[in-house]
Amino acid sequence: MRLLVFILFLLNVFTVTAADYLVFEENGRYGLKDDQGKVVISPAFERVGWSDGSFSVVGQITGYMLNGQWGLINMKEQRITKAEFTSLVPSGGDRFVARKKVDAITSKLGCIDLKGTPTVPFRYDGIKIDGLRAIVFIKNGSHYLYGVIKLDGGTIIPMTYKNIFSVGNMRYGVQNDENKTALFSETGTRITAFSIDSISSFVNNKAVIYENSLQGVINRDGIIEVQPAYREIIFEGDGIRARKANTWKVLDQNNNVVKTTTCDHITPSGNSFIVENNGLYGISDDQFKEVVPAAYHAILQLQDDLLVVKRGVKSGLVKKDNSVVMPLQFDSIHLSGRYVRASESLLGKPVWSLYDIYGIKKSERTYESMSPFNDKFFTVKNYGLSGVMDKYGKETIHCLYDSILDYNDGQLVVKFHGHYGIIDFRENWLLPPQPFPVHLVDESHYLLKQYNTTFFKTFKDDLIYFSDNNLTIEDQLLKEILPDGTIKKISFEGITISRSSPPILDDTQIIAEESEGLRGIKRKGKFGFIDKEGRLRIANRYESISNFHNGLAAVRILGKWGFVDKQDKIAINPSYEEVSDFLQDVAIVKRGKFGIINKDGNLVLDTRYDAIHQLKTQNFIVGNNNLKGLASRNGEILIDPRFDDLEDLGNGYVIVKRENKYGLLTREGLSVIPMIYDHLEYLPRQQAYLVKETAPWVKLSTN
Repeated sequence: MRLLVFILFLLNVFTVTAADYLVFEENGRYGLKDDQGKVVISPAFERVGWSDGSFSVVGQITGYMLNGQWGLINMKEQRITKAEFTSLVPSGGDRFVARKKVDAITSKLGCIDLKGTPTVPFRYDGIKIDGLRAIVFIKNGSHYLYGVIKLDGGTIIPMTYKNIFSVGNMRYGVQNDENKTALFSETGTRITAFSIDSISSFVNNKAVIYENSLQGVINRDGIIEVQPAYREIIFEGDGIRARKANTWKVLDQNNNVVKTTTCDHITPSGNSFIVENNGLYGISDDQFKEVVPAAYHAILQLQDDLLVVKRGVKSGLVKKDNSVVMPLQFDSIHLSGRYVRASESLLGKPVWSLYDIYGIKKSERTYESMSPFNDKFFTVKNYGLSGVMDKYGKETIHCLYDSILDYNDGQLVVKFHGHYGIIDFRENWLLPPQPFPVHLVDESHYLLKQYNTTFFKTFKDDLIYFSDNNLTIEDQLLKEILPDGTIKKISFEGITISRSSPPILDDTQIIAEESEGLRGIKRKGKFGFIDKEGRLRIANRYESISNFHNGLAAVRILGKWGFVDKQDKIAINPSYEEVSDFLQDVAIVKRGKFGIINKDGNLVLDTRYDAIHQLKTQNFIVGNNNLKGLASRNGEILIDPRFDDLEDLGNGYVIVKRENKYGLLTREGLSVIPMIYDHLEYLPRQQAYLVKETAPWVKLSTN
């Protein structure tokens, strides 16, 4: 305690706020004035303050820079030291951390006092002041060795450790080469064994320790007051709250527990589970047995027995036995089938390479970009130009083209110097570059769009057909739409195969694609239907229409919706505010509230619901007062609207949610799994259910 008071005393005595002085500039040189505007330090220096860009006065001393080097100067304009340091910053109290050259190529850190006298020798690669101690490190080969020294240079903890960090209360966390941590005192005494994975800073003489992803509490004397058995611990005033890991279970359809585990979160993935603990991810098998330890910050992809994983900002590829296929050194990895695209940074820019699933590099070069495999090749790009690489990593089409636009088994459409052409996979020009867009049709034909005219040609340069009308390919035929709506079908030999008559109405607007042989049209503000030949089949006398489904189409008359058949007979009288299409012989209708009708127009479910939504299971979600229930397509209410959410699984069971708790019902509404879980989802591969019980917070008592 006396040491802490002394440190605070030093801080109060030696540090003067920057507001007491003003740095000023004159003719490109800097000096210092006091708060009365009197010049204290003449403007003779390149900078005044500290090398980190800050300014303060410590014990009537600040820093100055001259000829690119730093020194100390006092408020009487006396230079305490020469300008001989490459960096100089205050460390709190009466010490400054300085860096200077010790030989022609090497610079090291040390400490000087207010008189400029070295108190810590210049032999360190890093110094972090901690009260009257300093955490220091030196580089040893490819790694660093840490220790703790006094500010007069005396050793407290020798420099033999992988890392050292202050945890407050005059205690240090010391990490060894096995990444295990021990607690040391301010005198360098080891208080605990090297058994801790990590430790937090002390709060009220207590700190949180981590062992095997679990948390406990230790005091400054190294006594464990709470064994590491909790997922999370929070200090609150003089008390401690803690919670254990969430419990996850797999239940069968009879609510029997098949297996159980504890972790923060689980995500099913095929026959495996992605497991999260303390923000780290791993893999367990379908029996919750650990396969890949939770040691990664993300699992980006899971394919068969391969995982794309991320630690920090780097990605790698590992197997499910955690053996490394590609080390965690890549900026991005994309796994697709037997191919792996990976990027690394080179001079600040990404470069892409192709690997196989065994981590063997296949591409002969690196690229600025690499597209996914399109079942034939990869599109690659270098210097802004595109080419093609095959699945073996060989660049078969050189990166010479603006872009690769289209391809088939034998040809590619390319853009070259702003022009369009077609090449084969040996880079022979089948169509030399020209200014107009082209589109591949098959191995022998292509379309060329020149202004408003489309040409249909062969690669032998034979012109087969051309038109100023809309010309497309459909079912191995040319399809041409004439201005009057006539549709012509032309063979690839240029012979007209069929010709449909235009609509008999001259100002008809087609508003929908063909459905059940008819398509909707609009003429003179009214709607009707024409057939494939353009003949009017249902007069344009309706205010609005929908497509035909199951032989009926919705129509609106006088603001109300009903249905007509293909003979333009009213099948269901227009009496509804809204209707859906007929699907599975029923439709949703609204008359004040929502209900369901059949094709005879009879209500199979009364119009008494706020909302109705049809599911893929052919059942309906029905809602009232923001609560949901389930109805059959026959209008039978299976489950009354009493749940916040509902999911019909299609297997005879329904997941329901109320007040953030989940359960399982039969489709008839009988309870199978009680509504007590914080998460519930169906596992179709196992025909079972994954549930979660969130661990509660509890108040702990400590010594």
